[in-house]
Amino acid sequence: MSGRIILAALALGAVAVGGTLALYRPEPAPAASHSSTSSASERAEDARSRQASTLNRDLRETPTVRLADPGSLPPSLQGARHGVALRMDEWGKLILQADLLHLFDFYLAGREEEGLDKVLTRIHRDLAAQLREPALDQARDLLRRYVDYRIALQELPEAGAGLDAVALRQRLDALNAVRQRYFSAEEYALFFARENAEDEYRVQRLALSRQDGLSDEQRDLALAELELQLPEDVRAARAESSRYGDLYATTQALQAQGASAEEIRQVREQSLGSEAADALAELDRQQAAWQQRLADYAAERNRLRDSGLDNSQLQAAIADLQASRFDERERLRVQALDAEL
Repeated sequence: MSGRIILAALALGAVAVGGTLALYRPEPAPAASHSSTSSASERAEDARSRQASTLNRDLRETPTVRLADPGSLPPSLQGARHGVALRMDEWGKLILQADLLHLFDFYLAGREEEGLDKVLTRIHRDLAAQLREPALDQARDLLRRYVDYRIALQELPEAGAGLDAVALRQRLDALNAVRQRYFSAEEYALFFARENAEDEYRVQRLALSRQDGLSDEQRDLALAELELQLPEDVRAARAESSRYGDLYATTQALQAQGASAEEIRQVREQSLGSEAADALAELDRQQAAWQQRLADYAAERNRLRDSGLDNSQLQAAIADLQASRFDERERLRVQALDAEL
């Protein structure tokens, strides 16, 4: 059985682990009156959808100079910036870019703190500050569709907590159907194609791991073919992550076997180069020195505990000990770790 045939056989029985949040939501706890609860939830979602549509329509029709100033950003966003610079082509049309939705998400993150009206006003003001027509109208239309899309995600079928294969496949298919309903083919490819490729990879990889009747060779072949289906940049990132993970495991094994610092450095140099190996060796030295300081502190602290001091005297003595051995930042770490030392 070739790897490609194996992957085709898995298409209907795929499951996922560690995918995007949209792929998996735990099932809600059973309620005494599920139908009434569902109806109330649906009414609330419909109300939010109508509110969002009305707000977007009104803001879209409001002249830029009359968009109200919503004031300072909510506390959770204070001091933060989205860093998205929007662009127009020579005809004044919006240039789609991969981080465009990040601008929307940045402000939408504060919706629980200040309400959807202020959030949408902030987005419309930001768009107006960066764009002119016709790009501005294109961006506002994309915002309208994105908000509707976010609301529609709440209607996706539940995957359940048991990682049921059919339910997860249905949810992934439903997710893509929703995306294709609200976005053009060009937008879908730019905003979601990579994420979907990674989700599909996770779905099929886990399904493959649970497929019975495969030899190790067949499974390895299928996994290799599955990996090739990922976008090149994703494969490169996975390879880099795997390289560091393998190196870490090798380093841990060498340390457990009593290898010298120079032996470990040579292994790191072969994988990462001389400069990176030197930097990691220095981190090792710093960590070893810190662990020794902690051990010395713990020994002295334990001596104080055994000295017969009453509680107030003991706490004062330990505080003096910490002040004599650590700076202010280090004392915070010691105090957090002290119960485990």
